Amino acid sequence: MIAAIDVGKLFELVWAAALAGIAVGVSFSLVIIGVVRAEDCRRNRRSGSATAYAALSVVSAIAFLAIAVFGIVVITAK
Repeated sequence: MIAAIDVGKLFELVWAAALAGIAVGVSFSLVIIGVVRAEDCRRNRRSGSATAYAALSVVSAIAFLAIAVFGIVVITAK
């Protein structure tokens, strides 16, 4: 028996996985950068910059968690 392969669905899987991987990597990288730079700014007594980096970290963490939850929902729905 020959299995039929839907090339369009396969291509969709490849680009969606690549896009999701990039989004997860970038969002978690921004979490790490925000935390590290905020701590560095606090040590150097630059509270304005520390607050901005902390906000970047929080927003990126929310985006990271949203991407993870969306992925779990998609996996469990199919």
